[in-house]
Amino acid sequence: MGRVNELILVVAAPFKKNSAPLLSMRDFEFALSFDLKWMSPDEASKVRDLAIKSRLLTLVDGMLKPVFDLDTTEIPHGFKPDVDLFKEKTLLENIMEHISTTTGMGLRDIAIRINTKQEQLFDLVEIEVAALLVAREMGCDIDLFYEQVHDAAVR
Repeated sequence: MGRVNELILVVAAPFKKNSAPLLSMRDFEFALSFDLKWMSPDEASKVRDLAIKSRLLTLVDGMLKPVFDLDTTEIPHGFKPDVDLFKEKTLLENIMEHISTTTGMGLRDIAIRINTKQEQLFDLVEIEVAALLVAREMGCDIDLFYEQVHDAAVR
C-alpha cells in the first residue's frame, strides 16, 4: 500500500469511528492514540500535521475536516498503519510512491523516467514538476499534489 493511500486510511479512521464529518484536533488525536491504539499522542499530532500539510485535512472553524470523500474510503478489517508512515518523506518521494502504487512500477524505473523528463525539459523545471508530468503521462490522478508542488516551486 502506498504511503498516501495509507495516510488516507489513517486520517479517515477517527471520522468513521465517531461517525462525524468534523472533529476537534483533540478528538482526532484521541481516536488515533486511545480508541484505536495505533500510536502515541505525539505520533497522532504528527499524523494530524502531516495530513494538514498533505492537504488531506482542512480546518473549518477550528475543526478538522477531511478533503477526500469519507463515504468511498473503506478501511480494511484489521488495518493497522505501518510505523514508517510517521517518518517525514520529501514531496518527490510521495509523488514517486503514488506513481508506484497506481501503476505497479518500481521506484527505480520511476526515478529514471522523472530524470529523463527533466533532462528533456533542459532542467528548466523543478524535479517535482517533472515528476507530476510523468505521473500525468502514466495516468495517475495527481490533483492531491498540485498545490504542494506549486508551494515548493515558489519558495
